[in-house]
Amino acid sequence: MAGRIHWTIGLISLALCIALDVWYFPPGLVFPDETRFLSSALHLVATGDFASGGGRAWEMPGTAIYIAAFAMVFGKNAVLAVRISQGVLLLIQCFLIKGIADRLFRPPAGIIAFALVAFYPFFMFYQGLLLSETLFDTLLVASFAALFWWVERGSRIDVSLFIGCVLFSLTAYVKPTLTILPPLLLALAARHVDYKHRAKVLIVSAVAYAALLAPWTIRNYYLLDSFVPFTTSASENLYLGNNAHNLAGGIDWSRDVDGNEVAKIRAMPSEVDRQKAFGAKALSYIVDEPFRFLKTAGLKFIRFWNVVPNAAEYSGLFYAIVSALSFGPILFFAILSVALMKDRRKAVPIYLLIGYLTFVHTVTIASLRYRLPLEPFLIVLASWSVSRAWCHFEAWRGARLQSRPT
Repeated sequence: MAGRIHWTIGLISLALCIALDVWYFPPGLVFPDETRFLSSALHLVATGDFASGGGRAWEMPGTAIYIAAFAMVFGKNAVLAVRISQGVLLLIQCFLIKGIADRLFRPPAGIIAFALVAFYPFFMFYQGLLLSETLFDTLLVASFAALFWWVERGSRIDVSLFIGCVLFSLTAYVKPTLTILPPLLLALAARHVDYKHRAKVLIVSAVAYAALLAPWTIRNYYLLDSFVPFTTSASENLYLGNNAHNLAGGIDWSRDVDGNEVAKIRAMPSEVDRQKAFGAKALSYIVDEPFRFLKTAGLKFIRFWNVVPNAAEYSGLFYAIVSALSFGPILFFAILSVALMKDRRKAVPIYLLIGYLTFVHTVTIASLRYRLPLEPFLIVLASWSVSRAWCHFEAWRGARLQSRPT
């Protein structure tokens, strides 16, 4: 019976996603970043070589590879095919999030988390865009599902640990946001073990994670004659968020930077040199203007956790209401769960992820889009307090029914 409910909710969600993909989104692309991802994928199909953003390692290749697989099969219809496939990925996220909630909390937290993910407006919107978000979020949720499964199995150094490393590395091939965090997460998540075992987990998972990412690093060294473990665009983001022209913590390259300075750096023929130049400019600004850096970081923190959209094109009343009525309650119940939960240790990996991504985007650039990977985990946390409230309501209603005179 429970399984039938899950599939019913999931298939309704998938049907809604397909309806959005077919009738709401235009046949073409919506955002410039979609054009970049599709161009990279088509270039990969045509040449067998990956390039993006004017560089060979400007971003990770995972999203382009994913889109390229559909372009090879569906040709001109690849855009719609990718969108529908991302609706399927959202369905997979529902089951993975349910599994995490079931492992961490008592029923009915799992089914509540499942339903919240299935109909969460931001997830349904992003699944219709050819961006990295839906693929990255699915792999990140799968990585954490594997992590909690590994912990439940006893935190042993076995195949389940390796599965977690594989999933975390696939996540990094889509977006490098977590950088070196996965081995630390695995070591800190291990429960009922001594520090020697944690150290072994850290070493083994770090070696496995590095080995899985080695093909990309070796490829970059061969092409760029430089050690580039992830991407060459990270320093651009650092510069965009930390320069004398960005006083509001914005992310607009046409307004929040010195256009002449950016043009001069981008004219450099080597993307490694461009990376170093952007990084040097950003670090120089942070050192020279520490108080302005901290003030802007505070503004970026607000942007990152804003309940309503920051972007001007989504500043209307409709978008504000949808955002406030969806993310607002999730954030409230997640905070309530953290405050009231007695055994908080079980969710430590989730707390670390939230803290880490908040720090990264407070230092670099921040928007609601970059917060999206955290929202499945906020839903997991929220499911605890919502399920407790539901159980108390059911108990109260049962007591009222019993007290009625017959």
